[in-house]
Amino acid sequence: MNRFRVLVADDEPLARTMVSALLKQDPEVTSVVECGNAHEVEQALRDARADIAFLDIEMPGMSGLDLATQLGTQGPAVVFVTAFAEYAARAFDVRAVDYVLKPFSDARLHEALERAKQTLDDQRLREQAPDGADGAMDGQRQEFLQRMAFKDGERSVILKMADVLWVEAQDYYVLVHSRLGRHLIRATLASLENRVDPQRFLRVHRGALVNVDEVRDIVEGHGIQLTLSDGARIPVSRSRRKRVESLLRPRLRQAPPPHAVAPPHGTAGSRRGSGADSSG
Repeated sequence: MNRFRVLVADDEPLARTMVSALLKQDPEVTSVVECGNAHEVEQALRDARADIAFLDIEMPGMSGLDLATQLGTQGPAVVFVTAFAEYAARAFDVRAVDYVLKPFSDARLHEALERAKQTLDDQRLREQAPDGADGAMDGQRQEFLQRMAFKDGERSVILKMADVLWVEAQDYYVLVHSRLGRHLIRATLASLENRVDPQRFLRVHRGALVNVDEVRDIVEGHGIQLTLSDGARIPVSRSRRKRVESLLRPRLRQAPPPHAVAPPHGTAGSRRGSGADSSG
């Protein structure tokens, strides 16, 4: 059985006590250290190594985001536990394993713990792999973004990446087209592309990222366009055409007849992706 030392940082004593109590239920968690701010985290890590850190974001002195950046890749696997969905994009930029929104269920916290443990197990396997095996294992085991958390008006939303149809860049934001509707999120398309599975999400021009499972047809004309399950047509830039076709045409030949996805409210079925150009 693996053993994991966990650190919990939250400036609210009741919140961190509750998180700690839930984590201690896991038989593989051998210790849980509680901290009230970033300074206490730094002191705790000088005293003993932690494998996993559950960090609040808004803490006095230094935010959880800045703390995670300072800890870097040599620090513990980080899970953010916060009431604020608007920091999700930055959280994944600092390679957070998960992002848990308060209030959360016991099951949701344990899911985040399991994800962190799996990340560490995979890392240990890579370190133990024979020379030359690292690349193959990285490709098999790399953790990709599974969900996004963000604010939609007054609501906190957690969106599974499997429900994302396509994403378009809009200045300093991305507009996510999903089965649930459209969501404007403060993030860059490049930062999102770096976190998703490249076998599932394909950059088709400089302003659009497409879920390949949602492509229903490739339309020839002046260049090519992709028809998606919601009826949207996304142009493909010349520079990306070869890769797009090599990946999608075999899939389309093998695919069973698709079930169309109804366009989300407010989305035009013939919408074209913004930001397309001839060079991509």
